[in-house]
Amino acid sequence: MTREEAYARCPSDSYVEFYGGRWLVVPIAAVEQPQFFACSPDAARHTSAPGS
Repeated sequence: MTREEAYARCPSDSYVEFYGGRWLVVPIAAVEQPQFFACSPDAARHTSAPGS
């Protein structure tokens, strides 16, 4: 698929990306963080580094 074909086929909920030598139409999806990445500023205050 050429760049022009990719943009012509791209719906409003997607974007075009050049990857691995090819033009791709990539759907936009909500990103969900795994629970172990979810943190808050308060969490840093209640933990201490080892040896401190």
